[in-house]
Amino acid sequence: MKLIKTYFVPILILILFLAVSPSLYAQKDLQINKVFEQYGEMKGVTMVDMTNEMLDGYDFSLFKSITIKNNPTAADFIRKCLEKDQEGAKKVKQVVASGVLTSVYLQLPRKGQLYRLILFNQSFQQENKITLIYIESKNDSENILKLILKKK
Repeated sequence: MKLIKTYFVPILILILFLAVSPSLYAQKDLQINKVFEQYGEMKGVTMVDMTNEMLDGYDFSLFKSITIKNNPTAADFIRKCLEKDQEGAKKVKQVVASGVLTSVYLQLPRKGQLYRLILFNQSFQQENKITLIYIESKNDSENILKLILKKK
C-alpha cells in the first residue's frame, strides 16, 4: 500500500503536466504570444484563455483573446507582431483604413493536426478598442469562421 502511495502522487502530477502542457505552449512560436504576456494582466485589459472541455460547443482545442482599450502603443505593438506572424500565413481577410491595418484574419500553417487562426480588429468608435484572438482547432479556418459567425 505504501508503495502505491509513493508512486501514485508523482505519476498523477506527471499525467496532469502532460495533459496541460500542450495548451501552455500553444502559440509560443508566435509573436502575438508577447502581446498576451505583456498586456494580459494590465489594468483595463480583458484576457480570456480557454482550453479543451471549456470549449466543447465550439470544437476548439484553444481559444485565447485579449481586449485592450485606449492604448495606441499596444495597437502598434500588436501590428508589429502580426507582421512577423503573417509570414507564411494565408490572409483570409484584411481591412486597411487610411493606411492603418484595422482588421485581419490570418490562417497560420498547421501545427500537427491543429489549424491555427489569428483574428485582429481595432475599432475607433467611442473608444479605441483592440481585440486579438488566437484559436486552435481540428477544423479548418473556414469552419472556424462559420462557427464564430453563427454563434453571434
